[in-house]
Amino acid sequence: MKTTLRERLTLDPRVAKVLISMLICILLYPFFGKYIVYPTYVFNAIYITAQLTKGATYKSSMERILGTIVGGATGVLFYFIVPDHHFLMIPIAATIAVLWGYLFVGKFTPVIAVITVMILVGKGEGQPVLYINNRIIDTLIGLAIGLLVYSLYPKKKTEMNRVFYDHAKVCLTQIEKIRVKYQNKEALHDDLVGAWKALQALKQERMTIVNDSSFVPKVEDAEPMLSLIHDLEQMLQNLEVLYHHPLSEVTESGLKEVIAFHEQMIDKLYEKTNMEIQRL
Repeated sequence: MKTTLRERLTLDPRVAKVLISMLICILLYPFFGKYIVYPTYVFNAIYITAQLTKGATYKSSMERILGTIVGGATGVLFYFIVPDHHFLMIPIAATIAVLWGYLFVGKFTPVIAVITVMILVGKGEGQPVLYINNRIIDTLIGLAIGLLVYSLYPKKKTEMNRVFYDHAKVCLTQIEKIRVKYQNKEALHDDLVGAWKALQALKQERMTIVNDSSFVPKVEDAEPMLSLIHDLEQMLQNLEVLYHHPLSEVTESGLKEVIAFHEQMIDKLYEKTNMEIQRL
């Protein structure tokens, strides 16, 4: 799957949203600068909200503001436990901040731990409550700008996205041919190898479009491209099972049930994937 020059020059929607949001922030700064104490946190919030889907945008925004509040509250609490030597509480407070992340969002949440530690190392300059108050306001400003840009940003598919789904359709066609060969009891090895290579190329192509999949906690919460790749991979894995355990007259009943299950999964995933590609 070769990448054309036009595809290489296509601007990623996530990058475009960040650039537009930051430009708006810079233009508004002369008018609202007195309310922005820490501009860096405004930009951080803008970057967090610049996701590809509505669900991811909303979720990342909520995690950011809740993480800021929880991290701030944790830091302030431990700051006043030992007022004169609050830095001694850093190991305990940092551990608890990490646990908060897993408790509230089910994963490590850097913003909670970072804010907690920043307060205890003296970032608030003796006024931790004021520091958190200013940081929350700056975060809310950034989130507001980011969400505004997302709501107004054109939803049309980019050229790179169109090419991606064209290539995904090719992968699905390959899988369909393998499924037909399986039903006809033909050799599958070479076709499976080719399909796995095509799927790997599709994964790499997606990585050039959006490069934040490491922070996606669940496939259902990911952008459509990652979800589509996941379904294609599941189909190939089911075909691999059928390839290594061919059905015959002497196949035991327990194995027949397993084979039937994987055949049903392939049919289900094929229908789902085909509908997704046609819709997108």
